[in-house]
Amino acid sequence: MPKLDATTEPENNDFSHVSSVRGQLFRYIVSSIIGILFLFSLTIIGLTQSGAGKLIVENAQEITKALAQQSTLALLTESTENSEAALQQVISFPDVVGAGLVNLEGSILDWQGEPQGKLFFSDLDWTSLSEEEKIVYESDDGFWHIAHHVVLDGNNDDDSQQTELLELTDQKLGFAIVTFSKDNLFRIQNDLVITISITALVAIIGLPLIISWVVARLLAPLGELSHVMAYNKDKGEHLSAEVKGAREFQQIAASFNAMIETLDEQDDKLRNHRDQLEAEVNIRTRELVVARDAAMTSNRYKSEFLTNVTHELRTPIQSIIGYVELVKEELENEELLNIHNDLDKVTRNAERLYSLINNVLDLSKIEAGKMDIHYTDIRISTLLKDLQDAVSPLIPQNNNILSIQLECEDITVNMDREKVLQILINLLSNACKFTKDGQITLIIEKQHHHLNFKVMDTGIGIPADRLETVFNKFQQIDGSETRTVGGTGLGLAISRHFCDLMQAQLTAESQIGKGSCFALSIPV
Repeated sequence: MPKLDATTEPENNDFSHVSSVRGQLFRYIVSSIIGILFLFSLTIIGLTQSGAGKLIVENAQEITKALAQQSTLALLTESTENSEAALQQVISFPDVVGAGLVNLEGSILDWQGEPQGKLFFSDLDWTSLSEEEKIVYESDDGFWHIAHHVVLDGNNDDDSQQTELLELTDQKLGFAIVTFSKDNLFRIQNDLVITISITALVAIIGLPLIISWVVARLLAPLGELSHVMAYNKDKGEHLSAEVKGAREFQQIAASFNAMIETLDEQDDKLRNHRDQLEAEVNIRTRELVVARDAAMTSNRYKSEFLTNVTHELRTPIQSIIGYVELVKEELENEELLNIHNDLDKVTRNAERLYSLINNVLDLSKIEAGKMDIHYTDIRISTLLKDLQDAVSPLIPQNNNILSIQLECEDITVNMDREKVLQILINLLSNACKFTKDGQITLIIEKQHHHLNFKVMDTGIGIPADRLETVFNKFQQIDGSETRTVGGTGLGLAISRHFCDLMQAQLTAESQIGKGSCFALSIPV
């Protein structure tokens, strides 16, 4: 199965408004990591600040406790000489900015370092402190202030000899005060913030690059698969994709390739089926061409035969009609009028046969494409006189009455006289055949560039579903063997063909039991 070259670019589709999977993954991962780093930094800063502060306070409390234990003699004797060494030792500790001793009345016995402790303990009610409050702790913006009870303990090894002399035990003597600076804690916090900020900045700069590279590497097989799909869609080809990358991408690629293989198989089947159909169509086409040629040849022979036969038939019929007319004249001269009616019947049947032969001849000419149009100038009055002479024998047969209404001027028009006359004769002849004891009306009018003829009768009418079929060859209103009206069904068909040749229109309207109306419109 062919594969797509990665350098081949398919046609671009307008998906610019849709972000790619790579872009979405990149945004989600980077925003998530940055959010996690921010929360982690805040948590670390808070925990570090709390833990460091707690640790420093605990150390300060221990230092203050140690100072209280070493200050018993100084408060007992109220001598600064006994407290100087202990205070200097405490002042030497980091973060200690001041230390001192306070008696029970709140008077400072000795103080070394910065005087922050005085401010803190100046308002403290020393007498209100209970025995359980061995240590007092308070914090402000920059310092911790810690005070611890100084108690004369009978179990204390220091100055045990004096204690025994005084016979005093567990007596509260005063307080040891130590002030600690928060600068070290602030420095730790600043260092921590700077360190975390630098780390976060490096992460924000480096992580997107790493994540972009990782996402691009992970999604590369998906991009190649999408490229192959787009190429197949645009070019209409069935190229397979390489199966590589993560398991899910390999499954997608394998499914896509299986689909492509199925499409190839279906295309092969369709091509084979198409080739078979084309071969069968070619065979059937050749057979149809042979059949068409044979039918055209047969039709040509038929038309030639009809033409020859009708021509051969017309000559003897014309002779019969001519001889009958001669016999009628001789009989009239000899006053043998009793045979005259019989000869009229012979003449009518001969003329009927002659008309049928003319219809067959016209039909054969139409089918052979040899019917021509001959335009001549003729006055409407002349056309109507010829029409009356032709149909006057038909009117009395069913006791009908013919009326002609000329609703325009007697003008000269240019048209094929013989074909228009034959169409009107056919229409009037049909009206005479299907109307008994009725009225037949011919109306002639001119509208714009058309000469319109309307033949209306009060006969039996035509069913609505047969209005168009009456113009077909060999079609009659009543085609059964028991029909009462004769005819071959060629008159209206030939009339419609004449209209097509002259670019005229022939239409019909009818109601059962009320009559019919045939309209002929000829461009002039």
